[in-house]
Amino acid sequence: MNIDYDLVYIILIAISGVSIVLLMLLSIYYLIYWSVSARPVQIVPHSDKKTKFAVLVAARNESNVIENIMNSLDKQTYPREYFEAFFIVESFDDPTIEIVKKHGYQWFVRDQLTNDRRTKGFALQECINWMWRENRNYDSYLIFDADNILEPNYIEAMNDLRQTGVEVGLGYRSFTNADTNWVTANCACMFSYMNQITSYGRSILFHKATLMGTGYFVDDSIIRDAGGWIFTGMTEDIQLTSYCYYHDINMRYYPAVCFYDEQASDMKTVHNQHVRWLAGYLAPRKFLRKAGTQKDYHSKRLQRMMTREFKIGIIPFVVFNVVSFLIIAAGITFGVLSALHGQAYQTGIIFGIVGFQFSVLYMCFVLASMLSIIRNRKYLKLSLRNQICCILTYMFYFYDFLAAFIDIVFHPKKRNSWVRIDHSGKVDNKEILNGK
Repeated sequence: MNIDYDLVYIILIAISGVSIVLLMLLSIYYLIYWSVSARPVQIVPHSDKKTKFAVLVAARNESNVIENIMNSLDKQTYPREYFEAFFIVESFDDPTIEIVKKHGYQWFVRDQLTNDRRTKGFALQECINWMWRENRNYDSYLIFDADNILEPNYIEAMNDLRQTGVEVGLGYRSFTNADTNWVTANCACMFSYMNQITSYGRSILFHKATLMGTGYFVDDSIIRDAGGWIFTGMTEDIQLTSYCYYHDINMRYYPAVCFYDEQASDMKTVHNQHVRWLAGYLAPRKFLRKAGTQKDYHSKRLQRMMTREFKIGIIPFVVFNVVSFLIIAAGITFGVLSALHGQAYQTGIIFGIVGFQFSVLYMCFVLASMLSIIRNRKYLKLSLRNQICCILTYMFYFYDFLAAFIDIVFHPKKRNSWVRIDHSGKVDNKEILNGK
């Protein structure tokens, strides 16, 4: 087989050049958010009007970590008579219940436990439906995980935010163990980028936010209008975010107050998380358009624009990665073939193109991680060693999403299989436990 290697490296150079030009053009999308996110936080005024909150915590078999969030709830500056905490478990034998009793909070034991209903979304749905049947009425629901810790003024700040007309809001997601190792540092770096750059930018420009797991409140009226808690997929946060975009619900990300979350400390756990997140992200969401009424907070034109922006999300970055991956794979293949055919000159050029494309790709991840660390240095508090490790390994951490995609393609059952994520309760910064 005769191969024109001159034509091969010309094509590779052309595609590489086009991909880099497109990346530069598409980077404007990210630079806008970076620029906007530099704005100081607008502190909302304190309100004497109070919201009746129901704090919902999915707490199946979490007795080893659950006391941290209970202690943080005990220290809330928000009046206790205006919030009730419910810890959702799956068995009356769960030792979490005894800890709940000690703190004077309430618990809810699920009874609908078929395998396809083990997600957190179904746990929330079951608990909220029970509340409605029992005529336990609340203005808004605050959603947390068992490993979360709240700043003492978190609920008070969420109340102030809600009194400005916000229907779905959340604070900054900080970290209890970001400095443990390179894995936790990378997890924290990724969430910090999504928080303080993407979500903050969306909040300022569109009065929208990206919900990421927990820490948010959602008004009871939103849930009732949707026909109940319909967000029961693998990623209920993405479903609720999509619903808010489709129906133009007033959202806000409010980084003036934060809660803390434990990060996975090994790549096996990270991979299980990525499989779940990716399966949830790729799941159909069209059904969310049909539920509920249109809010029309923005003009229809602006709503269409911001919904498209949300759908685009990280697609520009993903496209550049896919194109780069194909260039590198094709370059290595033709480089090896040219070497076998004794075409040393062409081999050098082709591998030079491969090295250049890989360098550009790698530097994109280096730059993204550096920007995230700089913008979030107040919260990340990483040691110099973990900062360097994070910057150097962020690309390899991020590419586990590719491994997760391959995993769900070849193992379809994983698309709807809820894998338990164990929490250690480890807190690097002990001041967090003291509410400082």
